[in-house]
Amino acid sequence: MSMNAAELAALIAAVFWALLVCVGVFVLFRLGRLLSESSKLVTDLRERGDVLLTRAQLAVDGAQQAVDRAGRQLDRTESVTASMDELGAGMSELAGQVTALAGLGRAIAGGPVGRLGALAYGVRHAVSLRRTPRTLPGRVMERRVMERGELTRSEAKR
Repeated sequence: MSMNAAELAALIAAVFWALLVCVGVFVLFRLGRLLSESSKLVTDLRERGDVLLTRAQLAVDGAQQAVDRAGRQLDRTESVTASMDELGAGMSELAGQVTALAGLGRAIAGGPVGRLGALAYGVRHAVSLRRTPRTLPGRVMERRVMERGELTRSEAKR
């Protein structure tokens, strides 16, 4: 049973070919597992990415709503500012009118008509004080009530 060199070479080549096929099958098996794990990872990343995009969109929507509210508030503030400017102009006009009236009042009070009016008021007041007897406001209480500090209900209400 001897083998010649060609048969020996063919046997060695067949063994190496078998080993190469085994290594290839092992590598393909490992590559299949790697592809399976990577597809799971990609699926997980896609789901997380969708969640992150949803959250980012909600945050952007919330920010847009805040900007819209701020814009509306700014419009209201401009309206209030315009109203305050109108009020300030009205108050300035009113102050000018009051100043004019005060000057007129000083002129009347300091002039002969004002002096005559003051004299008439003083005379009328003096005459009214002379005509009516002087009475102080209040009520007369008995001495015993004051000493004991007792007041009836009707007296306390007065």
